[in-house]
Amino acid sequence: MARVAQISRQAIYRIPKPRRAPASPTRPAADEIEQAIVDVAEANPTDGYRMVRALVVRKLGRAVNRKRVLRVLRERRLIQRRRRLDRRRRPGFSRVERPDQLWHLDLTSVWVAEHGWVYLMAAIDCCTREIVAWHLETRCRAKEAITLIERAAAERPIVPGTLTLGTDG
Repeated sequence: MARVAQISRQAIYRIPKPRRAPASPTRPAADEIEQAIVDVAEANPTDGYRMVRALVVRKLGRAVNRKRVLRVLRERRLIQRRRRLDRRRRPGFSRVERPDQLWHLDLTSVWVAEHGWVYLMAAIDCCTREIVAWHLETRCRAKEAITLIERAAAERPIVPGTLTLGTDG
């Protein structure tokens, strides 16, 4: 049955173990290092475990394992939640709402048996993910890239000032 469903047999036979509850955040500190970790974390509530570790090392003047700091912060529920990476917007980010609004230009080299390495230039519509135009050439110059853009723009009804070109370079 697992082979037909294309899942591992382990997923069928595995018995989930109940997760143990985290230690009480009010229990007393076990030693000097743990107390220093808690003190520094409470004094700097916006810092992550790496910064807390660095501050504890500076405070105590001796090495402290980062995994221990992370464990103590988790047990005491002092760890900072990670910010979602998809919230970060890269420079030049723009919302694409219709075709022929944003084209992305890309370039790669391809091995061709008769000619050796050749360059494949492509213009991709970011809304439809359609390849608007492509050009295969043994040389990679600005002249070929401009020709590619002009040819693609001539084939489509584009109103001046409505198209944005983007590259990764």
